[in-house]
Amino acid sequence: MKKVFILAGLLALSFSSFAQANKQTDSLKNIRLEEVVVSATRAGKDTPMAYSNVLQTEIKKENAARNIPVILQNIPSLVSFTEDGSGVGNTSMRIRGTDATRINVTLNGMPLNNPESQEVYWVNLPDLSSSLQSIQVQRGVGTSTNGAAAFGASISMKTVGSRPEVYGEASTSIGSYNTFSSSIAAGSGILKNGLALDVRYSRNTGDGYIRNGFVNHGNLFVSLSHHSDNQLIRLSYINGKQKTGITWEGISPGDMEKQGRRYNPAGKYLDEADNVHYYDNETDNYTSHILQFLFTRQLNQYLFLNANLNYNNGFGYYENYRSDPDGGFKRGDKFSKYGLPNQTVNGITYSRSQLIRQKLMRNDFYVANLSLNYTKDALNLALGGMYSFYDGDHYGKLPWVKYNQNIPENYEWYRNRGKKGEFNFFTKAEYRFNEKVSLFGDIQYRHINYRFTGIDDDLMELTGVFKYNFFNPKAGISYRIDDRNNLYASIAVGQREPLRTDLKDGAKGGAVNPVKAERMLDYELGYRFSNENGVNLGANFYYMDYKNQLVQTGKLTDVGYKLMENVKDSYRAGVELEASVPFANNKFRLDANATLSQNKIKNYTAYFDQYDIPDNYEWVGQTTKSIKSTNISFSPNAIGMASLTYQPLQTLYFNLLGKYVGKQYLDNTSDDAKAINAYFVSNLSAGYTFDKTPVGRIALQVFVNNLFNKEYIANGWAATDTFQDGSALNWIGYYPQATRNYTIRITISF
Repeated sequence: MKKVFILAGLLALSFSSFAQANKQTDSLKNIRLEEVVVSATRAGKDTPMAYSNVLQTEIKKENAARNIPVILQNIPSLVSFTEDGSGVGNTSMRIRGTDATRINVTLNGMPLNNPESQEVYWVNLPDLSSSLQSIQVQRGVGTSTNGAAAFGASISMKTVGSRPEVYGEASTSIGSYNTFSSSIAAGSGILKNGLALDVRYSRNTGDGYIRNGFVNHGNLFVSLSHHSDNQLIRLSYINGKQKTGITWEGISPGDMEKQGRRYNPAGKYLDEADNVHYYDNETDNYTSHILQFLFTRQLNQYLFLNANLNYNNGFGYYENYRSDPDGGFKRGDKFSKYGLPNQTVNGITYSRSQLIRQKLMRNDFYVANLSLNYTKDALNLALGGMYSFYDGDHYGKLPWVKYNQNIPENYEWYRNRGKKGEFNFFTKAEYRFNEKVSLFGDIQYRHINYRFTGIDDDLMELTGVFKYNFFNPKAGISYRIDDRNNLYASIAVGQREPLRTDLKDGAKGGAVNPVKAERMLDYELGYRFSNENGVNLGANFYYMDYKNQLVQTGKLTDVGYKLMENVKDSYRAGVELEASVPFANNKFRLDANATLSQNKIKNYTAYFDQYDIPDNYEWVGQTTKSIKSTNISFSPNAIGMASLTYQPLQTLYFNLLGKYVGKQYLDNTSDDAKAINAYFVSNLSAGYTFDKTPVGRIALQVFVNNLFNKEYIANGWAATDTFQDGSALNWIGYYPQATRNYTIRITISF
């Protein structure tokens, strides 16, 4: 926090020196300046790539105390899932089958992905959607952006801008599983001197659908802006604080049958009398501080400057009770696992003990970026660059050990430090050659320098230095047949460095072939139709050709480490169809999309642990299975969405939505025994707004999620053990989603 306040003070001084106190802003110019904040990293109307825009009105209609991945469920090719089953706890998404580590996310053009895991943990930014003005989702490599590689999709989010007039808003949601969400917001409006202050605070609590899936989240958003005719300066601060029950273990098919689909084994242990208990602080905890300084200035009629600073500070840990299922939930971990000697207590020597473990991380992430946007006649040109530095500690503590002779309080058994610097710059241009043809070009260069030093959680020395240089060109053409019909085509190169996990396991395992960076060629061919009646149609064909895609092979080193290896050839190919059709005098609107795809690995070799016999379970080595062509895990061949909205009045709407997700394999062997069945789930929502009341504008919303009470599973994991007699045993964990549940929301604004 000290660093946050120091940096905030410095930025505030910069803010005051830039502000021009007596100039009023022109509203149209202000809108243009707000757009420039994210324009360098977003696709435009004629950009020859697949993208979807989600506006604030749509975000509010979907916002029922749930995280961003659930709110974006209408986007083509997107599959969202949640660990707690209800969408308020740990939540993630895949787009075109690519997981969250391959999806670039920016907030006001600044990177949000953790540089080491390359993922955004949405639970760490609770209720962020309430502070957003718009979201753009680009599928495929997309246009050049800042931060982690866009290796399958990118998400650009923009926070709300200042309103012209003073306002206030209070919102409360109550839902199933004791879900409760409340938020309050207020703003000064843009004053005569150009200053504006906006503040929002929200709190989310709930039990979750899964046992121990509780949440206790808070979020604060503060923005101080100065507006003038040619300039926008904004200092914003976001604080997210979350405490979430651990639900990542999933549920085995046996436990689901015996205990029910809401069961979660996290924290289970037995006392001396064999009574079952669950540790009550089996939790994931994280506090984040995001401080942004945004400066946008119109230098002349055609040229805009955007210069930004960003500081992310995070501290978090998960705490869990270590109890060994193989020991009947009565044994704990071996002391040697933590570098400790056996402990003698009351004359008895113990080699292992039940204990409480914390794994912690603390990180600082500094970013500066600069972009110039030039627009004149037929040319739209953007130049941009970014420098970032990440400094993060990973360490572990033992707050409590049952059999403790002389172990210090909060004993620390490992600490490893990672540092990652990145520099990138890009140039992108759109040139309208004539009334029909528009050309697009985009060149990006990324340089990454990453190193880690220290001891890892298994007590092994972990030191490594890794450098990467990526050159990512993109080119495309857009052909406007007439005012309604448009064709486009593009080709783009995407490259991505390995994750910290990939690199550290390779370094410890001493792999003969070091883990390589991944590369992809993304081919896109599309058609868009729109007319004056609001009909929008689209079709996009894509082929994503991967080289050295990283997959878990199952290989072990001589000390038992599983290694990630590069698969030489794999691809994703499909077609995305979209339609939005109003009818019956615009009282009804049908929105629908569908993705049909093939996602394959060529010449894949799977590795499995092999044991002697099931009763003895002594490891004897590994066995392999070669597959000429196999499905990529978690990549359904069919995804579809249909939404029917009925709005008889401006103040009243009803919406029925259905989402279909095809069969998903839990590993890369295309084994039906390790798969998630296809599912179709429907949601119903309705809203009515009382425009004029003594207390202001009142909006009521009702959400019925999983309308038809389907028992479905949206995510899982799997592993396979083999035996010398040729038999095999599958280990599977499922993440069941909530059955029918309800949320009611009331919002009062003035």
